[in-house]
Amino acid sequence: MQWLSVLLLLLPLTAYNQFNIKIGYSGGYTKAPEMNDIVSRYNLDFESKYGGKLDDPLDEIKMLHGLEIGARYRMGSVGFELTWNSLSDRSDAYGALASGTRIQSKWFTSLTEYSLGIENYIGNFGYGAAFGYRTLRIKSAIEGTQRKKSSIVSTSGMTSKFYLLFQIPGEVVALAFKPYVEIPLKASDITNFEQSLFYRVDETYKPSQPTLERYMMFGLSIVLYNGPQ
Repeated sequence: MQWLSVLLLLLPLTAYNQFNIKIGYSGGYTKAPEMNDIVSRYNLDFESKYGGKLDDPLDEIKMLHGLEIGARYRMGSVGFELTWNSLSDRSDAYGALASGTRIQSKWFTSLTEYSLGIENYIGNFGYGAAFGYRTLRIKSAIEGTQRKKSSIVSTSGMTSKFYLLFQIPGEVVALAFKPYVEIPLKASDITNFEQSLFYRVDETYKPSQPTLERYMMFGLSIVLYNGPQ
């Protein structure tokens, strides 16, 4: 009879246990002051220092977006999430140097992350925190080729993320909105980005010192969870 009593006590708990797959969209804003200072100096120096003309200046990297997928295991008012996401952006610059040489520069920036988080639910609202391992990649298109890119920066480090959530339940799927702030635990070295960017207009260019960027993010994830909620 003891085992029956234990089973009866566990039934209310297991009834609230649920495993869900999630898929959705994530977007974020980063100030990236060090990287965008490099971009601003490049656009300014292209004309004032090197005597060229930019038909299309290089854009600053601020908004990144991409796919988010993962899984959640919920036990009553607490849930655990395993997530993968990849946010990216691209920027192009077109112009001509004083010599008449045409410059076409294409850059691709991405932040790819694996994270594990814990959430607490209060009705349809809640909050959560996650720790992740994020990789920054900066690539450049190889001139004269189709769809081939050269890796300029590739560096990884741990991050922490804190977020709120609001879930709209459903019988088949549930929709959730998660505004977040993500804080990297270490800065990324992007000196090679500066070197490679300016090398195309000045082969003698050398960065005066290493450039470190943190890519702190403010963003929103919009995800769908399968199954009744």
